[in-house]
Amino acid sequence: MDVAVFAVNGVADFGLSAVLEAFSTANGVRDQIENPPEPWRVRVVALGDSVESGRGHVIPTTPLADFQRTVDLVIVPAVQVLQADALVELVSDPSSRPVLDRIAGLSRAGASLAAACTGTFFLAESGVLDGLCATTSWWLGPTFRRRYPRVAVEEGRALCRAGRVTTAGAALLHLDLALSLIAARSPALAELTSRYMAAGSSRTQSEYAIPEVLARGDSLVATFERWVRDHMADQFQITAAARSLGITARSLQRATRAEIGMSPRDFVDEIRLQRATQLLRTTPLTVEAVATKVGYLNAGTLRSLFRRRRGRTIAEVRASMLSWE
Repeated sequence: MDVAVFAVNGVADFGLSAVLEAFSTANGVRDQIENPPEPWRVRVVALGDSVESGRGHVIPTTPLADFQRTVDLVIVPAVQVLQADALVELVSDPSSRPVLDRIAGLSRAGASLAAACTGTFFLAESGVLDGLCATTSWWLGPTFRRRYPRVAVEEGRALCRAGRVTTAGAALLHLDLALSLIAARSPALAELTSRYMAAGSSRTQSEYAIPEVLARGDSLVATFERWVRDHMADQFQITAAARSLGITARSLQRATRAEIGMSPRDFVDEIRLQRATQLLRTTPLTVEAVATKVGYLNAGTLRSLFRRRRGRTIAEVRASMLSWE
């Protein structure tokens, strides 16, 4: 399989390296499994013969015009741009049009496509995600949703596959993206590769998302988020919250759905779960005490929410201390 890793100026060093290392490792250990797939032929391609990474490194590339073989898979790693407005400015700038046209053309020619983190905006801007579900970095979800209304964005997901297109979330998920592409040809090789790289497969970004960051793009949602934090321990109704903000519950529902892709009630649960996670990891409080502090009448409700929305038990949350502490 011929893989083109499409790099542009400002490509994120980690994202590019993670993708290249994953495929290199898979090629290196493929003879250790039965019936291995053919090796991947990976090239870093660009419109010219080099790009400058986000950290200022000059990366030699194969000009796409010279890449004569049929491209089976195109991967677009992230660019070193974290702010949503700057990212939109980058992908919509006329200088990006040749890149977008190439992506769209390769898609029409039958290539599979993949992107992670901020790289997903190049796919969306080129139009190849229209009508499909996709994910992106969790903090970029609101901007992605507004700019690309024809894409069903699910930023809570770590990976999203839709036909021939695979998208992944924030920076470390470049590795998960590469492993998922390897698994599409050989699950056994992907599992072996992940062991060599000491990497696991993440199923959700939700536990990393910070609600107040998600709410920044909309003044009403941000005001609602602050109101919830001020009333964290109260058992309030959404109608009461809306009334306090001087709006109807239906207006609040429309605002949160349009901006962050979830209902007011689900957003409240996310805010409470984030605070509960912090308390569980940083204090000796009992589960019952934590539940009370974040507005639930009993620990059973909190336990149920963690299982349903995080896929983890409270014991697992409490035991999963940050490795760098």
